[in-house]
Amino acid sequence: MWNKVRSWFSSGDSNSIINYDFLDQSKKTILIIDDDIPQHDKSSGSKRLFELIKIFKKMAFNVIFLPNNGRPDEPYYTQLKNLDVEVLLFNPGRKSMLRKLNKLLSAIDYAWISRPMLNRAFQPIVSKNKKVKIIFDTVDLHYIRMLRQAESEQNEKLKRKALKFKKLELQLAKNAKATVTVTDTEKKLLEKELIQNVFVVPNIHELSIPNHEIPFSERNGLVFIGGYKHEPNIDAVKWLINDIMPQVWNALGKIPVYLLGSYPNEEVLKLANIDVIVPGYIEDVSKYFLNAKIFIAPLRYGAGMKGKIGQSLEFGLPIVSTTIGAEGMNLIHEKNVLIADQSKDFANQIITIYQDEQLWTKIKKNAFQSIVNYTPTAVEKQLENLFQNLDSK
Repeated sequence: MWNKVRSWFSSGDSNSIINYDFLDQSKKTILIIDDDIPQHDKSSGSKRLFELIKIFKKMAFNVIFLPNNGRPDEPYYTQLKNLDVEVLLFNPGRKSMLRKLNKLLSAIDYAWISRPMLNRAFQPIVSKNKKVKIIFDTVDLHYIRMLRQAESEQNEKLKRKALKFKKLELQLAKNAKATVTVTDTEKKLLEKELIQNVFVVPNIHELSIPNHEIPFSERNGLVFIGGYKHEPNIDAVKWLINDIMPQVWNALGKIPVYLLGSYPNEEVLKLANIDVIVPGYIEDVSKYFLNAKIFIAPLRYGAGMKGKIGQSLEFGLPIVSTTIGAEGMNLIHEKNVLIADQSKDFANQIITIYQDEQLWTKIKKNAFQSIVNYTPTAVEKQLENLFQNLDSK
């Protein structure tokens, strides 16, 4: 499909006249490409991108968004339009979207392209305009996530696929003017591979301090959240319910576990019972975070910054996580998180903090402080540094 897209562009009508009235000529223009319009309440990657778009508008950019699926998914499409974002859609088909992009290339200063496969498809297209500065947003390093899963599952086939992805991601990073990771850990991994101009742009979070705090003694249960189209989340909840929670229930009794998140598949739905609640997508999950005693993140593989961890920190909800789950947020065991990587240790951490109000209060207090570097104001400063660096070259 990607070769067809490129060949169409090569023969496209790039000399056609287009009306640029929707662009403020006094501002620079950034093109953003992702799989679809960010459904910011369903995945951490979409939440991050939606917050970035708002920051770009605050930084006085013209913003053009191209969803690769070409759909005006609602209410998210209207939300972008309300931010004065130009959205390129299939109208009536894919060629119309690509034709409009082709005509807009001369007006674009930066192209922020998410994920490796979209960069493979669109880097050659956008670079037809030599002045466009391409930013490769890795979202997470796919090859790292795959290698960790392959190691966890002892899967040689997946390991070979991961190494192919590594070659692709490194080449895309070399082609781009800048490469973005969400954690300093991944930035250092790329720099070890001699990739230059790597910048950290993390997930973005606001503090959600409630008017009335529910005390330790009145809270009950554990909560997890994650989109179940993402394999690491499926593995996490299966490990939690099948291996970890029997040990916890044996010590504490049948406390409830809430497995929140969109698109639960059959594997996840089968975990549901009187003590394991799988409600599916919920627009406002705040009541779960405000009433639960602990957030659990038993991720055995994955990469990048985990939005679920940041979401828990927003509410100051104490977290029990694996090392991989807590990666990239500078969290410290027994200061602002509890970390364990084996099922017995993970269960023991839950059992301990569930009964220890003093420890729970300490972790909760420190959780708020740990998220200061991920507010919109902090991330805006990181973006200013990125664009200043690009403009100086």
